[in-house]
Amino acid sequence: MLFTQFQFMFIFLPITLLGYFFLSRYHNSALRVAWLGLTSLFFYAYWDIQFLPIMLASIFFNYAISYPITNTSYSLRKRKTYLSLAVLANLGTLFYYKYASLAFHIFNKMNHNRYEELSILLPIGISFFTFTQIAYLVDVYRGKPSERHFLKYILFVTFFPHLIAGPILHHSEMMPQFGSEESRRFSFDKMALGLTIFALGLFKKLMIADNFSLLANPIFNAAGNGAIAGSDAWIGALSYSLQIYFDFSGYSDMAIGLSVLFGIRLPFNFDSPYKSKSIIEFWRRWHITLSRFLRDYLYIELGGNRKGTIARYGNLMLTMILGGLWHGAGYTFLIWGFLHGFYLMVNHFWRHLCKKLPPVLKFSEKLLWKVAMLLLTQFAVVIAWVFFKANNFRVASSMLKGMLGMGSSPDTHIVSGDLHYTVAYITAGYLICIALPNLKEVFEKYATGLSVYSNPRNWSVTAIRWNPTLSWALITAFCLLTGIAMNLIMGDRTPFLYFQF
Repeated sequence: MLFTQFQFMFIFLPITLLGYFFLSRYHNSALRVAWLGLTSLFFYAYWDIQFLPIMLASIFFNYAISYPITNTSYSLRKRKTYLSLAVLANLGTLFYYKYASLAFHIFNKMNHNRYEELSILLPIGISFFTFTQIAYLVDVYRGKPSERHFLKYILFVTFFPHLIAGPILHHSEMMPQFGSEESRRFSFDKMALGLTIFALGLFKKLMIADNFSLLANPIFNAAGNGAIAGSDAWIGALSYSLQIYFDFSGYSDMAIGLSVLFGIRLPFNFDSPYKSKSIIEFWRRWHITLSRFLRDYLYIELGGNRKGTIARYGNLMLTMILGGLWHGAGYTFLIWGFLHGFYLMVNHFWRHLCKKLPPVLKFSEKLLWKVAMLLLTQFAVVIAWVFFKANNFRVASSMLKGMLGMGSSPDTHIVSGDLHYTVAYITAGYLICIALPNLKEVFEKYATGLSVYSNPRNWSVTAIRWNPTLSWALITAFCLLTGIAMNLIMGDRTPFLYFQF
């Protein structure tokens, strides 16, 4: 079930809210937690019920094995053994569903295609609920405070706003909120706040992201058939960069807005990443909870920066390559992760070098330098997005050749219509990304989400702030109605891009 579907907006969500606040009349918080857990499981099963047993098996296994991991009467070695077995079981399950087909394909190629290819359906959201539970097991092993309430644990894993495409949650942030007095209280302000955030996310997804997909998809499809013109290649790459930005931003906003309706705060997962002036900053603003997971449970475990510069760079590269593979089983995701690992290595080396060059460090505070770094960062990100989007290396190669002026004759164009309008549309998309405040800033005084990184606030052209006023009610209604109208006209053209992970 998609957040953009009528079944969700007009049946599932109203029934879930009514049931939740009806049960809130009783002081037994377990009733509310159980209701949200059951509706979240239904939300997941609605997509494909055959995946529900896989999720339930994962939940029961991880909850059960957390007991010996936290049993202080066991030796540290025994507890660590249980943790290792649990992590291996989770990663093994993830590998089977997500990577076994690719591994068998490679094996089959090495054996001259003697066997039939494997066809394994990927359970939706498996990467997110697997990583969420691995983080839980590692945290309880490390002795971080945890609740042992089984119903809360089920809801922690399945809570429908985050279930399919994140954010990746920490139990210490979420489980105390489930069944709390704050989440029990109904208020019209909370409803208005949550619906506004949801409506803005819906508008981003259906009116902006999906329209950029109409530019990007035909160009990437054509790139699979051979060389393409340079202008087409750049339009395709920039359009996809904006599509994935507004698609993921829209989903993140909708997830936060839905949670606010229930008096629950999710971590912010998106913080104006295209305003970043370095790749280091980009990863503190893009898919923030994945960055945190990779840092806390992979990079630091590998040794982080504790074993010298060379080891640090190696850990960065390995972390980003594995982060690329987390997104999908394919060479293009591997290259995407490699590129970002390389970018981070260069970025850290440059920062280290600048500390030894005071004139460069002083010049880096100039506006011209900041603009140059903003453009350079965006250029690097766009190049990497080409591999992220491309179905195979041939498509990515064709796109990059076109972007470098090595494509087909400029007389052959894929993009129909006036090129000037297309360029203006892309320019407007980037201006929205760079000039306007984000969700975190617009709703700052209402504490709608949890901050993972303390990012410095970027500049914005206007200081837009939300208040429960008539003008904001009209904006909310406009966003909802245009989103619904787009659904009626075009249907559900594309699911959220991160659903495939």
